[in-house]
Amino acid sequence: MLLAVDIGNTFITLGLHDGTSWLARFRIRTVREKTADEYAILISGLLRSRGLEDKIARMAVASAVPPLVPVFRELGERWLGARVLVVGPGVRTGLAIHTDNPAEVGPDLVANAVAAYARFGKTCIAVDFGTATSFVAVKEPGVLVGVAIAPGLLTGLEALADRTAQLPRVPLSLPSQAIGKNTVVAVQAGAIFGHAALVDGLLRRMRQELGGEAKTVATGEWASFLAPLLSEVEAVDPWLTLEGLRLIASRNE
Repeated sequence: MLLAVDIGNTFITLGLHDGTSWLARFRIRTVREKTADEYAILISGLLRSRGLEDKIARMAVASAVPPLVPVFRELGERWLGARVLVVGPGVRTGLAIHTDNPAEVGPDLVANAVAAYARFGKTCIAVDFGTATSFVAVKEPGVLVGVAIAPGLLTGLEALADRTAQLPRVPLSLPSQAIGKNTVVAVQAGAIFGHAALVDGLLRRMRQELGGEAKTVATGEWASFLAPLLSEVEAVDPWLTLEGLRLIASRNE
């Protein structure tokens, strides 16, 4: 079986695939100070809770947190006895990367691009809502042509509270209107409706640069929350990155 691991700045997403289907998927908090032993105990417990204790033969890792790469390599090799594939330069992805420095394109973005292109089979854009909101564009016949990165939804809210004297931290819930009658609704409206408008506007601009047509899929922590507000997104897949990792692992067997 394959354990796919997407290590983000805020959350780590994991999925177990038996070669036919996903048996389980989990999301845990990223803690940079945890050791391989600590993560192994946590992940083993999650697998046991689903009755999934079969041997894991392979592990595919995409990490936006470089210090955790050796931690998860050790976890895979020593605790699970698995062959570990870390997405990076030299790994076969099935896509050509035509950017100024292909090595600096995040492994999670590469996995998103691989999964999006496999899903649509044509020019497409994947949007990932996490600590940052990232956009990755792929053109036929399978060329990753570039990326856009904006502050994430929650990141923007936290920065607003941290950098202002009178604006409080507010719950991340959808306001009933864009014109707030109090501070909480005003901040929610600006952050949530504003972020949705940012995403739609950037997608329209990217689509124009791609020649006018591009399918779009959203993934990540806030994808389902924001999807009803987005007019430029055609599909939502919260586990898109894991599917990209599965495809990459299959191309490196």
